[in-house]
Amino acid sequence: MQRRRFLARAGGAAALGATGLLAASQSGDDVSAATEGDDETSSYTVLSGTRYATKVFVRRADPASPTALVVGGMHGDEESGYRAAGDVAQWPLRSGTLVAIPRANQVAIRNDRREGAHGDLNRTFPTGERPTTKLARAIWSVVERHDPDVVLDLHSSVGIYRLHTDSVGQMLWPTDDGKAATYADRTAAYLNDAVVPWSMPYHDYRVGGRLTGGSPMLVHKVAGDLDRPGYIVETTDFLLDEGTQVRWTKRAAADLLARHGVEPAGGKR
Repeated sequence: MQRRRFLARAGGAAALGATGLLAASQSGDDVSAATEGDDETSSYTVLSGTRYATKVFVRRADPASPTALVVGGMHGDEESGYRAAGDVAQWPLRSGTLVAIPRANQVAIRNDRREGAHGDLNRTFPTGERPTTKLARAIWSVVERHDPDVVLDLHSSVGIYRLHTDSVGQMLWPTDDGKAATYADRTAAYLNDAVVPWSMPYHDYRVGGRLTGGSPMLVHKVAGDLDRPGYIVETTDFLLDEGTQVRWTKRAAADLLARHGVEPAGGKR
């Protein structure tokens, strides 16, 4: 296990729908002040006034209970990931605090491309070092500001694991924090029992290897620098329509969040 480095704290603080073919802050990186709002909800913009500007949403049910960060849109061509994150950002909570960046890479989303102006955003978060782009530093400043107890990064994938070459399929990748792998196993079992139809066994969610900080991805940095639970959630577009992908991703997110004490009102939405 590689050496851990804890960052200084900064500032305050998925329904069945399938068918057979289912139709900063670091110096120089602007983070605007939070908008006015009540004690329950608020939002603010990072990198305001630039083409990278994107909103951060904050919902609080109990400031004394755990905080979760949910990110979508790291890759601009993974629509179900950022659509799911956008819905999650609006969920009322029964417990906890939820911080969401639904559209992390606005340039890539606008262009419907995986990469943005400076390549793959999810390869700009080296463990133990400063993020390598202005956008990555702004996103990491949100991590520092809210000091989350768990981080979810929502993606979409192609193909089916071990059936299609170089495809991860439906996968949950946990960090090597002690409880993350256990919770990933339990969430995968829940999804396969209650969400994925029995007639689609190849679409079962699986649990990938533990993320340790060995790659410059956001959740790897959560593992390597913070030593906290984090997850990459991948839902495939193979034989699934967009709405189903979004619903399944939200069910995965709701279950993982609840296991960490950040529970959406209405249960597993």
